[in-house]
Amino acid sequence: MVTTALRAEGIVVHTGVKVTSVSATDGKITATLDNGETVTAHHLLVSTGRRARVADIGLERVGIDPGAHQVNVDEQMRAADGVWAVGDVTGRGAFTHMAMYQARLAIASILGKPAEPAQYHAVPRVTFTDPEVGSVGMSEATAREAGLPVKTGAAEVGSTARGWIHGPGNAGIIKLVENTATGTLVGATSVGPWGGEVLSLLALAVHAQTPVTTLAQMIYAYPTFHRGIEDAVRSLTG
Repeated sequence: MVTTALRAEGIVVHTGVKVTSVSATDGKITATLDNGETVTAHHLLVSTGRRARVADIGLERVGIDPGAHQVNVDEQMRAADGVWAVGDVTGRGAFTHMAMYQARLAIASILGKPAEPAQYHAVPRVTFTDPEVGSVGMSEATAREAGLPVKTGAAEVGSTARGWIHGPGNAGIIKLVENTATGTLVGATSVGPWGGEVLSLLALAVHAQTPVTTLAQMIYAYPTFHRGIEDAVRSLTG
């Protein structure tokens, strides 16, 4: 869906290809793709990802392997006696909200206050493209790979009342992934205008393991983008 939106704006998008070589001549950069095509531009942006730096911060002094790419922690963020770790270094997702969540648990542990153990079954993720792409929990593919009995439901954002009112730029989809054994959502995706905001209700449903039947009985404000969730739930319950 994002690819379609980019192409509609005149951006050439190549997916499923690899760059086999790059050359620079007369101020222009040419990349050759493994499908035989070439792409020429004035600038080249290379995204290589990122990795937490743990090799030279003295981890070996507290019995933690400095050669690892992450620091393993328990449910209270404790990495070793007197040592806690939060954020990217724990390998649970490079999100600011993950670090904030883990910090709350670590602070409680350090101060000896009661706190719930860490839970990662409903981690929300938002990519701030246009349209926004929000997701939480498991995708349909990962749920099936985990051996869960899966049923999916979806609603086109552009076909909802708010999508129609919004007009151009209303492309999007709300997709739900249900574990039919428990009748609860294990994952959801919200693509479209303010997709990350619509995700909040879905993140709550996945986190609290709210029955799909409960979601079907809710009253959704009209006309909001959130109401598209009701349409997606209806496609699940039939």
